[in-house]
Amino acid sequence: MKLKKVLVVGLILLLGISMSVMARGAQNTASSGITLRMIANWNGLYRTPSDQINNPVAVALREKTGVTVVIEGIMMNEMEHLNLMFASGDMPDIVNAPFWGGGGGETGVIKRAASQGRLLPIQNMLDKYPNIKRSYDIGVISQVYLERELRAPEFNGNLYLIPQETGGSVPNITNWAYGAFVRGDVPRTLGVDVTQIKTSQQLFDFMVRVRDHGFRDVNGNPTIVATTFHDGWDYGRYAEGFSRQARTDYIPLPDGSVTHYWLTPEYVTRNLFVWRMVNQNLLDRESFRHNDDQANTKVGNGTALFYAAQYGPGINATKLTGLYTAHPEMRYIPIGPLNDINGRPLVQREDMGRTGSPVIFFPTTNRHLEETFRYIDYINTIEGMTLAEYGIEGRTFVRNAQGQPRLTPDLLRRKAAGDSSWEDEMREVGARYLANRLWYGSLRMEWFGETEPGNADAAVQELEDYKLLRPVQQFPGYSISAFEGEYPQIDAVRNMSFSGTRERDWRERAYFANTEAEARQILLDWQNYLRTAEGGIFMRYLDFIAEKGRSRNDIAW
Repeated sequence: MKLKKVLVVGLILLLGISMSVMARGAQNTASSGITLRMIANWNGLYRTPSDQINNPVAVALREKTGVTVVIEGIMMNEMEHLNLMFASGDMPDIVNAPFWGGGGGETGVIKRAASQGRLLPIQNMLDKYPNIKRSYDIGVISQVYLERELRAPEFNGNLYLIPQETGGSVPNITNWAYGAFVRGDVPRTLGVDVTQIKTSQQLFDFMVRVRDHGFRDVNGNPTIVATTFHDGWDYGRYAEGFSRQARTDYIPLPDGSVTHYWLTPEYVTRNLFVWRMVNQNLLDRESFRHNDDQANTKVGNGTALFYAAQYGPGINATKLTGLYTAHPEMRYIPIGPLNDINGRPLVQREDMGRTGSPVIFFPTTNRHLEETFRYIDYINTIEGMTLAEYGIEGRTFVRNAQGQPRLTPDLLRRKAAGDSSWEDEMREVGARYLANRLWYGSLRMEWFGETEPGNADAAVQELEDYKLLRPVQQFPGYSISAFEGEYPQIDAVRNMSFSGTRERDWRERAYFANTEAEARQILLDWQNYLRTAEGGIFMRYLDFIAEKGRSRNDIAW
């Protein structure tokens, strides 16, 4: 076993060395300028063009900036690769890696490397490069992320990391279009206006009518009422009418104390609602553990009359089976959207900026920091992003009446048909693969009217319409959750409550109880467990959260 492990590690090291040699050899093939080596530290094949030096986009970027970037992927665990990279000293000029926050995983490795002087400080570069500097605006990233992670105490006032894959404004934040959806012919048959369904109880009553009607799927087979996508994702959307639309699960009380959503009567009420769905043969019992292939079949054939998740997967499922085109009357349509427990329309709540993200950092092996910043800053201009995302005008894109880049008709046709060859062609020209790893505080929606090439012209109109009904909204404040890690016994708290699937296991056991009384008791037992387990540590933890809530005047709950 030890020999096998040694051989595996040896092969990994050999692969890393050979990739490094290839990258350094490539530096000598560029016709002019500086070639920088970049690691995309994400486990899995990172697809690049066959020629990263002389593809048309690389040539154009080199003419503008004097720089070429060669990207290498990895085929091992992200944290292990970071450790190996720093231990070996074989470091590239640029690294793109996960930095989700806290002290564990990749975040801990990166923080340790910075505190040990392995990374270059960058704070003095930002004023010269405004397109990178906007990455640190509150709203692009959160105050919590800036204070606690990007300016972590162990950085001693230095800034080492550029947050990546962030939206530069609300229109650039991905709208995931969550909700509950029904096969379109169902409400028409029953004469129901689903836009007027605003509570979970109204949805439940509608489902009962649907169950009793006897609908058939596209093949004439019996149907099930409601399902989800993989592993129960996301049956909670049926019960969203019981939600508080809060930033966290911590709830401040009038007496100054704090409770947790799990300990409230609303938690019991919401989960008893799901028990009723299961007990009344409305919610597909298989859905709690089925996979996406099974879900695609159920939704794609119209066998499930309702599904809850994001809108897009259901649309894609019907396209996979052909139902979307052959039976447009059966296309799924959104319900509501529902209101929350206080009667407010549900929205996609977002912090004022991202908390945790991929980042870029620069090891001390980078001898060309100025040129590196010049290159990255240019890519994050409208001109540079057009090159990096769309490629070469006349070859891979044309311009619309507003002067915005659009895929050529042939590429757009292939994208709309689900033919991935359009991506292969774009990549060989040099488009898209660089932008994926080098965009910050994105303004692509303002610049291009779409966040990815082809999206505007290949958009599914019903999906775009639904996004307007359930918009993205940012909410200000310093999340109380930021203090969780400061609790001295936080590991013990996590082990007995938050970690793994403990709470989910408990609540789903309640869903399959024989009676409502039995289900209620299981949920109450969970609450009692939280109050008493490990000597009542969870309640002491909530006292700690209450104390921290009084430490700032901008706390968001």
